Amino acid sequence: MNQMLKYEDCGLKNIWLANGFRYEDLDGVGRCLEIDDIDGLHRAIGHRLVNYKERLTGAEIRFLRVEMGMSQKRLADCLGVDEQTVSLWERSRRRPAIAAERMLRLLYLERMDGTTKVAELIEQWNDTDRQEEEGRRVFEDTEHGWRLAA
Repeated sequence: MNQMLKYEDCGLKNIWLANGFRYEDLDGVGRCLEIDDIDGLHRAIGHRLVNYKERLTGAEIRFLRVEMGMSQKRLADCLGVDEQTVSLWERSRRRPAIAAERMLRLLYLERMDGTTKVAELIEQWNDTDRQEEEGRRVFEDTEHGWRLAA
């Protein structure tokens, strides 16, 4: 039986690989670790994190954010918190509210499984939150029903 590999390059301390990896000798470089389908591995790790029932650790939050290709600022905007709050979560000094953690899990699934409706809706909410509340809202009746006028 092959040795298992403790895979810490993803930023998580509890990931072990039973197979799907090998060491290659590269001229002038030395021994290099090769992992088969590393993107698939990271997707499998991410899906495991968002589907299990325990609360996420700071390292797990950072893993999910990085896998989604989001900055702390971008994730903070999506979750309705400030950038410093996301930084504190990732450093495990604070835990996100349950609702924020659930939204993070939903964002990850939505982003990694290829649909964009949730992210677009959150962006729309953020844009709406940034608008001045005193503005007049004009609605118009269209063939598809009442809508906010452009």
